[in-house]
Amino acid sequence: MKRWIGGALILLMIGVLVLRGREADDRFERQIYSMGTLVTLTLRAPDRSPEALAALVSEVESELNRYQQRWSVRGSGALAQLNATLEESTTVPVPATLLPLLRKAKTVAEDSAGTFDPGLGRLVQVWGFDDAEHFRDAPPDRAVLTVAKRLPHRLTETTLQDGRLQAEKPGLMLDFGAIAKGAAVGAALDVLKQAGIEHAMVNAGGDLQVIGHAEGRPWRIAVRHPRPPADAPRLLVGIELQDGEAVFTSGDYERYFEFEGRRYHHLLDPRSGEPATGAQSSTVIHDDPALADALATALFVGGVEQFDALVDQFALEFAMLVDAEGRVHATAGFMDRADWLADVEFAPDADADADAQ
Repeated sequence: MKRWIGGALILLMIGVLVLRGREADDRFERQIYSMGTLVTLTLRAPDRSPEALAALVSEVESELNRYQQRWSVRGSGALAQLNATLEESTTVPVPATLLPLLRKAKTVAEDSAGTFDPGLGRLVQVWGFDDAEHFRDAPPDRAVLTVAKRLPHRLTETTLQDGRLQAEKPGLMLDFGAIAKGAAVGAALDVLKQAGIEHAMVNAGGDLQVIGHAEGRPWRIAVRHPRPPADAPRLLVGIELQDGEAVFTSGDYERYFEFEGRRYHHLLDPRSGEPATGAQSSTVIHDDPALADALATALFVGGVEQFDALVDQFALEFAMLVDAEGRVHATAGFMDRADWLADVEFAPDADADADAQ
């Protein structure tokens, strides 16, 4: 069995999911395809003409497409060219368009105890999770995987100084799939803010950020249940988002195949080069969408053993992990805001918070 699903499914819980234009509630919604997923723009702009809104959507689409080209490991974009140089060399100048996010990714990698690292590009490729065309229905040959693991695959084992990235040896391949979508969502929302939009949501396949509010009340979203019972809702928990907040989820149900009774998914553990085994999903709410994206991955890979340490390291107020057994671990801040939409088994350390709900 294999599935390729773009993004962790997060559904809006307010009104109509897709609006075709300006409606009586003053909301406008359009969908575009970019960054390998369906991006939904929802905004309130009753004073804008249809022509102005169409132009704004086009501007957002152009910004997202620039991010897609820039951060794709394939093609001729900036990251693809950087990787081509790293294939043969140990030192490469980092283009100005890549440098800020590369710095942020490197900092997260160094502070996350090995649970997040964009240096996994070659291993992602070997596992067949880099795009739908190369998707597999069985694990890669062990000999091929062993060779890939011997090649450089840690951004933490590089130095970044004066705009130049120095690797220990040639062969490093970077993949920013666990942070670039967050940066793109933030950039898209910046386009809307610069155009004077005060109330909006940018939803990229379920990973999203909001500004303002939804008709005088907070934006309300629901996070998908990673293993919904057959006769139960597919939603796990509802959350109200405040101005500027982003919510990102990593789950083993997004891109995976099953082989001989085991699920193999795209969230690789940098320490082993194999799919992480300690969680079903993880969710982070943060005002920095790129950081929310990266830390959702880190929490998933770290699992129960590193949940508390990562929460403390990054001062995460709103975070949740569904462990491999389906039990929920969550910060007190997340528990305070959670509206549980399904029967939930809380981990022992969450019982006190759960009882307080």
